[in-house]
Amino acid sequence: MHVFPTKLIVVNDVFELTKGLLVFTPCVSFVLADDVRLRRGDRLDLRRPDGTVLQTTLYALGTSTPSDGTLAIGVKPFSKADVPIGTEIWKLG
Repeated sequence: MHVFPTKLIVVNDVFELTKGLLVFTPCVSFVLADDVRLRRGDRLDLRRPDGTVLQTTLYALGTSTPSDGTLAIGVKPFSKADVPIGTEIWKLG
């Protein structure tokens, strides 16, 4: 189990599915998600390229059908403008 922050992804695209729910690409591999015990409700830092940080919780996890071995992560309540390309998403503790 990781007790230190772990970088999950560097955002290369952002999709707004419903008002305030954002999903990102790339997705997180099953291996990394299992290694860090990624779960809904986990605390996340969104470290933007300008050096500012948004703190949030993991709102949703989703898989594609058929599965490609990855999980999509979703957060609320933000707009696409809040999470620019290049933002790093970190799981805290």
